[in-house]
Amino acid sequence: MTMRADGSNIAQYRELTQMVDFVETEWGFDEEFDGPTFLWDPTISSCSQHEDARRNPTPVAQPDEARLVMAQPMQWYFDGIAAITPSATPTPEGGMDVPCKDMPSFRMESQALAGVEAVVANALASTQWLDATRNLCMAVELTARFIGSCEDRHQECLEYLKELIQLVRIYMDSVARNADPETSAQALRMVTDVACNEDFRINPMPMVELLSCCLSFAQWDDTRVFAYEALNNAVASMDDMARQYGDDAIADARFREMVTGEYAHEFADLDGFEGFDGEPDPDTCTDRRELELHAHFHFKQAMLLMRHDLMRMSGDADGADTLLREHCTVAPLADAYAARLIHARRWRDLLEFIDDVEARHPEQFTIMFPEDLVPYDWESLREIALQGLDERGQLQEIYRARVLGAFDMDELAALTNLRRLCDDRTWDEQSARIVDDYHREGPHLARNPVYEHMLVMRAMRNEAMRYLEDFPDAWPDLAAIL
Repeated sequence: MTMRADGSNIAQYRELTQMVDFVETEWGFDEEFDGPTFLWDPTISSCSQHEDARRNPTPVAQPDEARLVMAQPMQWYFDGIAAITPSATPTPEGGMDVPCKDMPSFRMESQALAGVEAVVANALASTQWLDATRNLCMAVELTARFIGSCEDRHQECLEYLKELIQLVRIYMDSVARNADPETSAQALRMVTDVACNEDFRINPMPMVELLSCCLSFAQWDDTRVFAYEALNNAVASMDDMARQYGDDAIADARFREMVTGEYAHEFADLDGFEGFDGEPDPDTCTDRRELELHAHFHFKQAMLLMRHDLMRMSGDADGADTLLREHCTVAPLADAYAARLIHARRWRDLLEFIDDVEARHPEQFTIMFPEDLVPYDWESLREIALQGLDERGQLQEIYRARVLGAFDMDELAALTNLRRLCDDRTWDEQSARIVDDYHREGPHLARNPVYEHMLVMRAMRNEAMRYLEDFPDAWPDLAAIL
């Protein structure tokens, strides 16, 4: 049995009102998919439908020709740098090696990616789905390789790669909608192969973005199986990479701890490639083994988000919710399920879920809600659920505890909320309980400004005098009632 808050409860509590407004307006609940998604962006479909009207069955460049057109400006770029760099040395392959410290920062104005832009424009305009996808994949592959060779200190090339992958996602959405199943399967396999190659495997965020092309195929009955195939192939590829170090290494706690500090940052904005803006810290990842296990850990976490989106977009809402509940120790998934319960006003279910999260991971924090809405992380969500149920007794306990634990005036909201929950008689009782608890918890090592505020507000002169015995410097703040 679940309970829904009525309108009066929502209007009565500021925290509840703000949270409900945030979930309704910012979480992107889509009736089509019965819930929010992590990696899917609804604008992809609208953009691809707009571009469909502009595509024609025109031929695209042949593979060898396309590769030459893209590679030649890149080679000219490196040849030009080598020609003006005294420290450049010949390589056995006949090229020139320029030390990184002597290589100038890459700029888009160099036109080293002009060939890529030409091939991409040619492919995007065509409905020759397989040939165009092949050239787009080649463009992504060469651009990623170019990033590894140039000095992209200003991340201009990285930004270009992000935009290119987004264009590929839009094009693959058109493939999923318009191509026959056999063509769709082949095109998606091309994308998967590129995402799993050497250039992407140690950088899981762009890899996941490229793999998210499969989400478009999950929307259609005759291509859905290809989406799951792409996901499974990618997982197998990454597992094979990590397995060369032994199964024990994959579960090594040292590598889990190595990325714990980056976890929230990397998954807070997956669309923004937060984890790819730089190489892993060489001070912590000193060899290939650590780099690959570092990438494998992040990839496995991201695949949970991908699998959730596949289920949600395939119409398996129950399966998607089950995944969220079962992985409630993964912050983005736990936050998403809490948002679903808030959206549905299922306050008792939210309380049960919070109990489960705190039992399994007592120190877990939230990352998908603004800090000002959840200053106490999961305790703030518990407060919101109790407000939805109008459970005043439990709310009073929470607010009393915050008043007693206050070290600054940031906790004044707890005292204000407590007052709003009380009539005059109950307010007298609550104030007295706070005073009793304050002395029972003593001795205190620091002043409590919120407690002082309550003493003044309630004109508790005797208690103020007792308080001054421990903190005589509080006299100016309590003078009004002395």
